[in-house]
Amino acid sequence: ADAEAKRKADAEAKKKADAEAKAKADADAKKKADAEAKRKADAEAKKKADAEAKAKAEREAKESAANKKAESKKIASSAKRDFEAKISKAWDVPMGTTGTKATARVTLTDSGQVASAIVSSSDANVKASVEAAIRAAAPYPMPEDADARREARSFTSTFTAR
Repeated sequence: ADAEAKRKADAEAKKKADAEAKAKADADAKKKADAEAKRKADAEAKKKADAEAKAKAEREAKESAANKKAESKKIASSAKRDFEAKISKAWDVPMGTTGTKATARVTLTDSGQVASAIVSSSDANVKASVEAAIRAAAPYPMPEDADARREARSFTSTFTAR
């Protein structure tokens, strides 16, 4: 009877040990699965954060470029107005040509010298006097900013004899 009781106790102890081992294995597996899920979630969150940061940086770069371009255009526009004023000041309007218009398409070098000046007018004297004024007003003060300078290098203006 003792042998039977011992066998039963051993079987019971083995059953209990097996259950504990299974519970421990299950807990380890769950712990491992949770750690893997957390690692995946962290990696996903990092990937998303990186993508958002990249998108933000690209957006800011585009805005910055657009602002710089707008600023360059503004500087160039101001320079062109200054050029027109300088030409008008140098223009010796021929007698008897009041109201006559001349359109000038001017291209400048980076240093502000006249590369070309194409003037069209119905009056040859007005045409010649505007061409002379364009050349006499040179050199033109070019903007420091390279983009603005590039933008200001060519302009078209209309002059009316007064």
